[in-house]
Amino acid sequence: MAVQHGEAERFYVELGAAVRARRTSAGLTQLQLAGMIGLSRGSVANIERGQQSVLLHQFAAIAAALRARPEELLPSLAPPPPPEEAPAPVLEFLSRLERRPALQARGRR
Repeated sequence: MAVQHGEAERFYVELGAAVRARRTSAGLTQLQLAGMIGLSRGSVANIERGQQSVLLHQFAAIAAALRARPEELLPSLAPPPPPEEAPAPVLEFLSRLERRPALQARGRR
């Protein structure tokens, strides 16, 4: 399966958010994490914002430094599911409510 540009961007944003959350919960600064993994603080900041891709060996170093299993940091490549629509009977009931004169008059106040 080919990864589309938008999916790759979402992937890195979600990966960065997971790294940031894990880093802050571990009580580490960006500078401390950077020193542990051999990157600059700016690189860690860019990774956390999803603005910098991560090489596999860097990802492994980040997971190890954060004492996380790699899969705990990885987002899914699957797109988020579409929002569920209300069942037809609920939609029908709501449309009947909207047409009732008493409810329309109350909404104008």
